[in-house]
Amino acid sequence: LSKKGINVVLMDNLVHPINLFYDTIALFELRDYFIKNKIDIVHTHSSKAGILGRKAAYLAGVKKIIHTVHGFSFHEYQNFIIHYLFLFLEKIFSFITSKLIAVGYDVMEYGLKKGVGNKDKYEIIKPGIDMQLFKNAKVNKKEYLRKYGLRPDFFTIGMIGNLKKQKNPMEFIEIAKLVIRETDDTQFIFAGSGKNINNIKKILQKNNIQNRVKFIGWIDAPEKFLKSIDLFLLTSLWEGLPCVLVQAICSGCYCVATDVCGNREFMQDVKLEKYLYKPGYYKKAKEFILKIKKYGQERPKMEKLYEYDYKYMLKKYNKIYFSDV
Repeated sequence: LSKKGINVVLMDNLVHPINLFYDTIALFELRDYFIKNKIDIVHTHSSKAGILGRKAAYLAGVKKIIHTVHGFSFHEYQNFIIHYLFLFLEKIFSFITSKLIAVGYDVMEYGLKKGVGNKDKYEIIKPGIDMQLFKNAKVNKKEYLRKYGLRPDFFTIGMIGNLKKQKNPMEFIEIAKLVIRETDDTQFIFAGSGKNINNIKKILQKNNIQNRVKFIGWIDAPEKFLKSIDLFLLTSLWEGLPCVLVQAICSGCYCVATDVCGNREFMQDVKLEKYLYKPGYYKKAKEFILKIKKYGQERPKMEKLYEYDYKYMLKKYNKIYFSDV
């Protein structure tokens, strides 16, 4: 595939699950591709692709190898064997990486604490979004909510994410249960999906909250979703630096989030850190939601938001690409 000078090459052997057979084939396919096409810079993302891509680039003699860390592959919720395996690999591969791009200071500090690279090897480049898209999005809120069986006159709490452990969707449900018990005019909507979507819908029915808590699957226009809700709730157990919080603030949503790396950094940037709660503290999240529903929330400080604009992000990446590192 190609468009405007951008070539997209799909490699069938580069698959998501760890598979020594396919991973070995993919490694040498990548190496050969880099050599044949005389690639000058290799820039990788994510854990497994980051390992294979950097190794292939090293074998191909690529001079500049850059890796963006959206969040390290080792974290506190893993089996300790897996945790230390990924930690070992990231330490080893940091030596062949020209520059480690961290999406936030929290990510960099965690990497340094764990011994991945040194401070000189890191650069902070926060993830960029199209801010104007989220600020200026137009949507008929009444029609949007009614489409999913929700009341346009209710206070609406929403979240966007997959249904994996990291995003902690069960906590979203537990908080919803507490809030619904105390109010008659609140409702919840979750955009995103995963393997356990059917089990989640059964849980909603079992608790008889399916009319006020909706899991609607993946959506095409997150800007319309965010313009249709009042408060954005992020229940993640861990994060790098979530773009969705930036999008929510740009859309004019109130925000409540778990007090974890990434969430904490952004909420501090906009001076809303008082609305962070520890994962599992459902009652505190409920208190924040009910307080905001009644009194509103302080206006976020927008001075640092320019760091999250995609144009600013591109300028910083461009500087890295064409500098001597």
